[in-house]
Amino acid sequence: MFWARTKALTGALLAVWLAVNLLVPWFARDLNAFHAFGFPLGYWLAAEGALLVYLLIIVVYVVAMDRLEACCLDDGEAAAPAASGSA
Repeated sequence: MFWARTKALTGALLAVWLAVNLLVPWFARDLNAFHAFGFPLGYWLAAEGALLVYLLIIVVYVVAMDRLEACCLDDGEAAAPAASGSA
């Protein structure tokens, strides 16, 4: 259960990271029609917004893993992967 949830969390956060890296440049010209903080929105998202999303991804990962480890460490399940193959 621990490793399945860890993989799901990592996959979801990587999907967010990939979306930010692909969608912001893809729609940059369309986003530049709007302005945020005195700059075109496409420029602002690429320069500042992406960094804020990366920071948010890290914070979400840390908080979620702390909760998951607190839940599963009592069971001893998080000590080793289920399919480790070692005796």
